[in-house]
Amino acid sequence: MKMKSPLIVGYRGEIGSFILSGLLRIVPKALDIFCSDVNETEEEIKERIIKSDVIFLCVPMDKTVDWMVKHKELLKGKTILEQCSLKDKICNDERLKGLDVRSMHILFRPSQTPNLEDRRVGVMRQQFDASMANLVANLTQSEVVWYENVEDHDKEMAIQQALVHRTVLILGKVLKECNGSTYICKKVIELSDRIKQGNLDLYKTIQNNKYLDEHLAKLNKEFDNFKIDEYMGL
Repeated sequence: MKMKSPLIVGYRGEIGSFILSGLLRIVPKALDIFCSDVNETEEEIKERIIKSDVIFLCVPMDKTVDWMVKHKELLKGKTILEQCSLKDKICNDERLKGLDVRSMHILFRPSQTPNLEDRRVGVMRQQFDASMANLVANLTQSEVVWYENVEDHDKEMAIQQALVHRTVLILGKVLKECNGSTYICKKVIELSDRIKQGNLDLYKTIQNNKYLDEHLAKLNKEFDNFKIDEYMGL
């Protein structure tokens, strides 16, 4: 896949600014990159959409669909790469029919993940060929993680995001109340504090993953029937 004139919508946010820095690294001329955020006028946004061929949509999750619906006529014929942590509502919204919407997911917080070996980016096998996946990997300097479709992605995120965040936050609270001082306790508290530095609205939305309840039930069952030798390989 080749980009002539990419547009980053929401370039001032963490993901948008990260994608912009990646584009500045791989696109030959900075003048070919267009940007928009809350400070641009509607006319300026429309002009930049018209001039672009690939659009990296990096607005808040609850505004992603509305933005595409609002600019639907101008977006026809463009490739739109959305960045949301949950994909189901976006990919199944009837209002977006006729648009070329592809789902990618940067699986790390750029500002907190300086080591390249810790970076992963998720793409959907049904939407990405090897060329497009390589472009995304190059852009983000990340290893590609393939998901068969958006449903598989959201099911995985119910565990890897929603369940993990909830468990770590609860453990962190418990450990702080008892002044957790062992090495493992300190690491759990560090992870809890890292989650707390994230965007509250985003983390609330992640907790609304429709597949979470079944995993919470499984986890409660594991706690109730816990036998340590089964987990320690004895």
